Amino acid sequence: SSIKIPEEANAKVSPFQKTLLNRCQKEFFREKDDEKLIDGKIKETQEDKTLTNQKRKDELEELYYQRSKLKKKMLGNINFIEELYNLNMISAKIIQMQCITNLIDKKNKRHLNDDSVECLAKLFTVVGSKLEGDASEDDKKKQVFEDSYAQFKS
Repeated sequence: SSIKIPEEANAKVSPFQKTLLNRCQKEFFREKDDEKLIDGKIKETQEDKTLTNQKRKDELEELYYQRSKLKKKMLGNINFIEELYNLNMISAKIIQMQCITNLIDKKNKRHLNDDSVECLAKLFTVVGSKLEGDASEDDKKKQVFEDSYAQFKS
């Protein structure tokens, strides 16, 4: 599925904008898959009885480094998404339904790690007031925003 660009009167979306938004969405979901993969490898390495202590330490160090790089990439992507939203290039629905809901779902499934919490907190901090303002005109959107924020805080 690709991002649906909000259509406003006389608004024209360039192929560049469409490509940019779709790439951003792919990165957001790919990072989640990469995160699961790295976490699985970390668990595997920790439980592998055939490794020497030094070999385990070296492999874990490399995996933690990869996880750190992924975290930087995730935060960079979140920053970019926030800026696109603040420039009205993507809609509140995209932020709410694809980014926030996705991260909160991880929390509800107990798959939320510190990196995801940080991304979610950053998202609410940077775009929360604009998102709340955009939702204030529509009771349903307002309720979705308030529910998401309450779930985040709990």
